[in-house]
Amino acid sequence: AVFIDVRSPSEYRRGSIPGSINVPLFYDEEREIIGLVYRKDEQQARLKGLSLAAPKLPGIIEKIKALGPEKTPVLYCWRGGMRSRSIQNVLEMLDIPTYRLEGGYKAYRRFILDQLLSYELNKSVFVLNGLTGTGKTEVLHILEGMGCPCIDLEGLACHRGSLFGHLGFKEVRYQKDFDALLWNRLEELKDADYLIVEGEGKRIGSVYQPDFLFKAIQGGQHILLVAPLENRVERLLKEYTPTVDSEKGEVEESLLSLQKYLGKKTLGQLLSLLREENYRELVRQLCLLYYDRLYGESKPGKTDFVLTVESSDPAKAAGQIKDFVLRTVKIQYSY
Repeated sequence: AVFIDVRSPSEYRRGSIPGSINVPLFYDEEREIIGLVYRKDEQQARLKGLSLAAPKLPGIIEKIKALGPEKTPVLYCWRGGMRSRSIQNVLEMLDIPTYRLEGGYKAYRRFILDQLLSYELNKSVFVLNGLTGTGKTEVLHILEGMGCPCIDLEGLACHRGSLFGHLGFKEVRYQKDFDALLWNRLEELKDADYLIVEGEGKRIGSVYQPDFLFKAIQGGQHILLVAPLENRVERLLKEYTPTVDSEKGEVEESLLSLQKYLGKKTLGQLLSLLREENYRELVRQLCLLYYDRLYGESKPGKTDFVLTVESSDPAKAAGQIKDFVLRTVKIQYSY
């Protein structure tokens, strides 16, 4: 089966069922027109909707048919009403098997919220911590490739959880999609004995973690990644420089927000480095003057770390972490 979202493009962007395909019955402007007519005359609004939808129906049907007979369409709109029902009726007249999601996206959203609100995370949680540039995300991805159950919260949020965390991500993640993707990932890993995540704040970019997960991370077993400053700078340059070249205006805007932390003089020096494209020194100074201080004030006490790993070689670090985690989980389950 494949979910077909027949809502307008803007509705789809703000939240949809993961993996669904947007085949809108009405575009945003058309939906607005119908809404204006509806406020004056419901019957006229229906007729207006019909006149706007009718020319598009052949194209909509072809898009759905092109998915192949092995993928039965499951149609949904906001509440499972007129938009999805009208397309279902046409498909059934053409003998194309189809389903319609009862209650529409609204019911699905309620289901996800209920699931996250009542979720019980009954497993060990290992949390990767470290200064900016120590390769936490890279190590997490390597661990996932090794078969470890990992959740990349920054990937789900389309944000690295830092001042420049949005750079390089082409899409903005809304809370509705973050919640749905997170629940899907939790379901995929429900039989795992443990989870590995990065240490994140309650807020990641524009989205928020559910309380149960944030508390589990706070109370998890924390692993510290360390690396020399120059190694961190090199890693950050590789990660951010292509983005900085194309999004220099956004970088400057983010830097300007640091004036209250760094002062006008230091900010001016950083802006000069950006304009001179001296990215190496800019990154080094940001690490020393901002990120390291910020992390130093919020990280767990050194006695809270169950393991410290040198991460200049991320593959080696991942191997050490995996060995430690498996030993720890084995000991826990032996009691």
